[in-house]
Amino acid sequence: MKVLRFAVVCCLISTFFIFAPETKSVSPEILKRCANPPVKEAYKNAKAVFAGKILSVAEDGDVKTFTFNVEKNWKGASSRQIKVSVRETMRYQAWFQVGKRYLVYARSDENEEEKLWDGRCSRTKLLEDASNDIKELGKAKKPVENN
Repeated sequence: MKVLRFAVVCCLISTFFIFAPETKSVSPEILKRCANPPVKEAYKNAKAVFAGKILSVAEDGDVKTFTFNVEKNWKGASSRQIKVSVRETMRYQAWFQVGKRYLVYARSDENEEEKLWDGRCSRTKLLEDASNDIKELGKAKKPVENN
């Protein structure tokens, strides 16, 4: 029985070392590309910057589209509701939750200028964790009602 336990433990330990990710193999360039950009850079590169609560989510294949009720707008989100899509991959899953409030830095799609996207390497965060960003962004505008 002891031999069997020893064999199982050895097998588990070996499996960990075989399948564990190698942190040394990640290049500094990849880490730099995904570093959280400063507020000014994130603002400059975003098509829309706003604070809002998620009302709903729709799924279409590997794309989830979240409908936000915009509470404050710093850039590009002047209407009361706005949609932001996230493409899910094996390495990135949308972490937004219906009912939660976020500060969003959404970018536009090169092919569809009107469609907004968020995802990996974004400065988007829960609104409760965004006080420093909000302070740096300055005065926000209130959205207008949708037609």
